[in-house]
Amino acid sequence: MERITDTLHTVSAPQRFMGIELGARMTVLTLKGGVLVHSPVAVDPQSIAHLGPLRWALAPNLLHHLHIGPWIEAGAEGWAAPGLPAKREDLTFTGVIGEDPHPFGDEVHVMAIKCFPFANEVVLLHKPSRTLVLTDLLFNIQPSAPWLTRAAMFCAMAYPGYKTSILERTKMKRKIARGELAEILSWDFDRVILSHGAIIETGGREALAQAYHWLKIERAS
Repeated sequence: MERITDTLHTVSAPQRFMGIELGARMTVLTLKGGVLVHSPVAVDPQSIAHLGPLRWALAPNLLHHLHIGPWIEAGAEGWAAPGLPAKREDLTFTGVIGEDPHPFGDEVHVMAIKCFPFANEVVLLHKPSRTLVLTDLLFNIQPSAPWLTRAAMFCAMAYPGYKTSILERTKMKRKIARGELAEILSWDFDRVILSHGAIIETGGREALAQAYHWLKIERAS
């Protein structure tokens, strides 16, 4: 577990995708209403009990859901990205992220983006720490990653530096994406926590804009 602030922690774990070791990162937010776990990884829910009472677990897209079951069994309200309940009929979710931007209280703003139906990602802003939490919308793979990971991500246009992958470039609905990314870039954040790659501690807004330069987003002045 890595402490980011008193109310913001992350837990990293190995994770393979199509045979490539990408790693995965879970974000744990201690909110006024309890603890919110974003993109759960394969750890015992009791391992975070010292951070506060477990209240919610969020599976934030159609790919990051493999380990949410034990968190629901541990008593968390299970929340899903749009479309996920149909994919995980074995689970009973409390809710699906929709138009309400504050299902977890006013400290957190969430938005289910519609521009990338391949993943249906839910973007999360933790207001007190000015932190944007993403899953697969942005990668920051480091030179220290295994060579096969670096090679595969380079071929996928997601390495080196702050990058999107070929999936975003080919499967995004670009007109919708320009509006949604412009809205996200108008939010007040500096840090970006990603599921794959190093955390961006500062300059996160510019890093996100840089990664999506190919969208030619019109940002508010």
